[in-house]
Amino acid sequence: MIHDENGISVVEYALIASIVTVAMTFAVSAAGYNITDILPG
Repeated sequence: MIHDENGISVVEYALIASIVTVAMTFAVSAAGYNITDILPG
């Protein structure tokens, strides 16, 4: 495993990032917005 100075692996960073992404998506949906309204394109 690749570790940084604090011993947190890349896999753990990816897991945290995915959880944050899901939580943000849920929060935006609960607020009544559509993701396509926020993101350009």
